[in-house]
Amino acid sequence: MINEILALVVSAILIIIGSIIASSVAEALQYEYSDVLIAAIIAILQTLPEYAFVIVLSMDGRLDLALASIIGANILLIALGFPLTVIIAYLARCKGVREDLSIDLMRENSLEAVFLAISGAYMIFIGIKGYLDIIDSVILFSVFIIYTLLVTRLPPEIEFEEPHGLARKFIQRKKLAAIVMVLSIVLVFLPAEIFADSIISIAQETLIVTEIFLVAIVAPIVSEMPEKLTAYIAATRSEDMARLGIANFMSSRINNGTLLISSMFIAAIVAGHLDPLSHIPVGSDIIRSLLILAGILSLIGALTTIDRRITLHESLGLIVVYVISIFALDQPTYIVPILVILSLITIFILLRAIKERRFYWLKDIKYTLELCVKKNG
Repeated sequence: MINEILALVVSAILIIIGSIIASSVAEALQYEYSDVLIAAIIAILQTLPEYAFVIVLSMDGRLDLALASIIGANILLIALGFPLTVIIAYLARCKGVREDLSIDLMRENSLEAVFLAISGAYMIFIGIKGYLDIIDSVILFSVFIIYTLLVTRLPPEIEFEEPHGLARKFIQRKKLAAIVMVLSIVLVFLPAEIFADSIISIAQETLIVTEIFLVAIVAPIVSEMPEKLTAYIAATRSEDMARLGIANFMSSRINNGTLLISSMFIAAIVAGHLDPLSHIPVGSDIIRSLLILAGILSLIGALTTIDRRITLHESLGLIVVYVISIFALDQPTYIVPILVILSLITIFILLRAIKERRFYWLKDIKYTLELCVKKNG
């Protein structure tokens, strides 16, 4: 047991270091390139550890655990990422947030919100039908490309004169950036299998929690939190930076709910566990229910932005939802009533926005798409 814990800790440290380096390279790339291909590479670099876990587990044939990792990352990003950004900005007394008890969003953020809702709805669809096939993989990949294509045509929310921290080292140093990018990928992927095996071994030896619970909780914390800590630190500076952090969380969730799921299917084919024309069974009823739970949670996260703001009260509510979701991972027998509760919350948020005439998505997404067309023209 001690050896497994030691292996888990060491591999996690290496993955975190690789994640920080990859994120720094990604930040530098944003100042020099803006096309769709580079934007896709940046999106992958910023969530590189999560890709490592999912691909390693998929190539080992542990598709149930790969899905659990995706589910856990989605729960973490929406139910913990959103609210902590708002709460931190409030506690830091950021101007605007302290007075309004909310972070006001830009009309352009409707793009992230709508695609977050789309990816969440598709996750529910996969959970209901119980399998993932090549058609789903192509659709999810296409959704990611369309989202990336549109995002790259929007003006930046905040103009920076130069990147911060480690990213400064890679500006206008293409060879260095390329070498370090490869190094970061190695640092993340090599320990990923050790990390995954250690989690599975610990779960099997202790019998206290399941493999699914550990993979869905521990792996996302290691893969998502290091890079997201920068968003929390930035949230202490201003409402603009806090809003940018929320957009970052939404973008990462869209990435995880589209391209990452598609990558799992491709990895299973490459490893020989799957024929291209066959499908991946979602697995047990527990995984199917958790997939639906993550999808509903994404809808809730998206709908909190429907009135161009995320309030402190909504953030505290999402913290409660996070606790409930973790409880569902640990106690699968309660998943169904939890799904009912979350569905009612989703309907309530939607009806309240319509009743108070704060349903801004339709006109905001129209405005945002017009911006994309103008830049393209």
